[in-house]
Amino acid sequence: MPALRPKYFSDAIRVGMMTKTMHIRPIKKIQYTFDPFTDNVASIRTVMNSLNTKNVLSSSVAVSKINIQSDRCDPVIDVDFADGHKLIFKTKHLKASEILEKLVLFCNEKDTAQPEADLALTKMSGKPKGKKKK
Repeated sequence: MPALRPKYFSDAIRVGMMTKTMHIRPIKKIQYTFDPFTDNVASIRTVMNSLNTKNVLSSSVAVSKINIQSDRCDPVIDVDFADGHKLIFKTKHLKASEILEKLVLFCNEKDTAQPEADLALTKMSGKPKGKKKK
C-alpha cells in the first residue's frame, strides 16, 4: 500500500521552503506595524521571523523597523525598494505564505543581479583555445 501524502502543504511548511532560497536584495527598508493584542497578527509575526533569518539577511542590507502599537490598528508591512517603489501588505486576512510569495515575486522582478546561467555561459565562451595535438 503506498504511503499517503498530503495533497497540500501546510502554511508553516511552505514558509520554511520559501525562506531557504529567498533573497531580499532589492529591498531598502521593511517596516512592520501591528498591535499584539488584536486577532490575526500571527501572519505578520511569522513573516517577521522568517525575514530575519541568517540566509535571508545575508543577501541584503535591508533595514527592519518594528512599530508595536496598542491602538487596535490593523497589521501592516511597508516595503521600500531601492528603486523608489513602495509595497504595502495589509496582513489581517492573509497567510504568511501568501505574503512571502508576493514578496518573492516582486524581489525577483526588481533584482538587477544577472542569473548564474548567463555568467557561466560568458565564462565558457571567453575561454582561450589550446593547441591541438596531431
